[in-house]
Amino acid sequence: MSSEDRGSSLIFFMICAAIGAGLGVLFAPKAGRETREQLGDWLKEKREEGGELLARVKGEGGELLSRVKQEGGDLLSKVKEESLHKKDAITAALKAGKQAYAEAEKHS
Repeated sequence: MSSEDRGSSLIFFMICAAIGAGLGVLFAPKAGRETREQLGDWLKEKREEGGELLARVKGEGGELLSRVKQEGGDLLSKVKEESLHKKDAITAALKAGKQAYAEAEKHS
């Protein structure tokens, strides 16, 4: 059995289990009102858990974004600084080369 088949089988099993649980709740020997209240409470609890998870993800995402911006800015500053140093070195080398060429032209 390939991993794809196992994944499909697992998803199918989970869907069937959820359907079975839902049918079990609906046909349980409780009053309809009591069952609806129980389902409502369960849904409210899951909604609150989802809201808490969303808030946590937003907070962690914001922290991650801030850290990426900071580190990206630091890296950009470092690259700019290194580029300026390299530019200065290249400019000095070109100037020295021009002077050496001019001196060589004078003496020839």
